[in-house]
Amino acid sequence: MLKMNEIPSINKGIDKAGLKQIITENYVNFAPEYMSFLSEWITGTYRAFNDADKYTILSYLFRKNVTFYYENFIKVSYDEFYAVNHIEIDKINIVEIAKALGIPKETTRRKVSELERSGVIKKKGKHLIIDKSAFKIVEPINTMKNLTNVFYLIYKICNKKGIINQNIEKEAIINSMRSNLTYTWYHYYKFIFAWLFNWKKFFNSDTEKFIIWCIPMLHRANKMRVDVNNPNINISTWRAEIEKIETQGINTMSLSDITGIPRPTVTRKLKSLFSNKHLYMDKNKLIHPGDQGKYKDEMINIQNICLNEFSDFTSKIFNQIILRKIS
Repeated sequence: MLKMNEIPSINKGIDKAGLKQIITENYVNFAPEYMSFLSEWITGTYRAFNDADKYTILSYLFRKNVTFYYENFIKVSYDEFYAVNHIEIDKINIVEIAKALGIPKETTRRKVSELERSGVIKKKGKHLIIDKSAFKIVEPINTMKNLTNVFYLIYKICNKKGIINQNIEKEAIINSMRSNLTYTWYHYYKFIFAWLFNWKKFFNSDTEKFIIWCIPMLHRANKMRVDVNNPNINISTWRAEIEKIETQGINTMSLSDITGIPRPTVTRKLKSLFSNKHLYMDKNKLIHPGDQGKYKDEMINIQNICLNEFSDFTSKIFNQIILRKIS
């Protein structure tokens, strides 16, 4: 049992509100990596089954398993979790999944049935079994690496501003996440499903349309990293500046190749994105982010909500590292 003077002081921890201020005031320093991580994740949801909804349903089932461990104070490492032959999940609730993921109830029911027929999930009495063969589909190898890159950039900002005084290496971040996967992935899923739900709701539950919209936005964000010289540009200025940046654009075929979505589907979804000014096509038939028109304020609000969730997630990861080093 720890003595009182061995317990880490809460004053040494990272405050979520303070961290959010750091994130919003220095957004340009990590925005490309942050958006790249999200873009890779969302495009990966489609490629797994050529159906993003199936992937997110499977991820939601993993979330239920992780939540059970988290709420019952069971610590499971990355290696332990992915060494098992299968995991069990309580009886599936179609309405719950549909509501959480923003997928119509009947669509959810059909996708779950398709996952069962393909053997990805199996029923065993009142429980569901997810076989080891399905683990590779959602194993977060790249997600862990991409998250570590984002967290490390934010750490360097915090360290420079004196918010975090401890020396933290990239390896310490990923090792911390891997050693307590239960804790990490509980908060990760809390963030990523809130992000997915809010954006899917904005795009009328059309995941493919959302994925297609993400790619030109990422291209512009990467250009922003090169062109902006002020390292302290905040998120409001970033939003204003990024609209002025001219990018080469991307054609329909490349959008299909990057996302894995068939070209006819991409072409069909683009028509709606053009009509709402979310994207536009230039005279060379290259696609760029639009000015968002009347939707701009709503989109900014969603981004703020998602950054708030991400700040919470980031603070949990940093505190896990910092307070452990102190103790």
